[in-house]
Amino acid sequence: MINLKTKYVFFGSVVTITMIVSGYIYLIKPVPKPLSFTPITSIVELNQALKIAAQQQRPVLLDVYAEWCSPCVALTQQTFPAANVIPQLNKFTRLKANVTANSAADIALMQYLQVIGFPSLLFWDPQGNPLPQAMISGFINADNFSHHLQRPMFSPALPSASQKTP
Repeated sequence: MINLKTKYVFFGSVVTITMIVSGYIYLIKPVPKPLSFTPITSIVELNQALKIAAQQQRPVLLDVYAEWCSPCVALTQQTFPAANVIPQLNKFTRLKANVTANSAADIALMQYLQVIGFPSLLFWDPQGNPLPQAMISGFINADNFSHHLQRPMFSPALPSASQKTP
């Protein structure tokens, strides 16, 4: 018969091995890199970022937000880091404009962009053209946002038949 001490040693060994294996699996599991957004504080910075993105043929997402805005926080914490959203957002040049201070530059930027509520997600196509029809005002969940980002307007334009070389 197995004594009580042997049972405790066996149970402790099983728990220890389980913890080691779980820790190893956790460490080797790929963890998505958090998305980075380039901060924009002025119209000049915005136009520079848009010019660079157009040269790179990348669509642009600009998140205009305020720190006190709970839907803005939810968008940042729930929607942007969602597993089904990250691969699509990686195709975009991602910009953020924090207008919490309501400074003269913030007000000028909001007026320039015609932003009247938060959060406001504004988009430009890969050629640098604004896409007002793609604008999102308010919170959007990850599934709906993922679907939105798949719209053809965000893809680089295919060359027309007259532009193709034989």
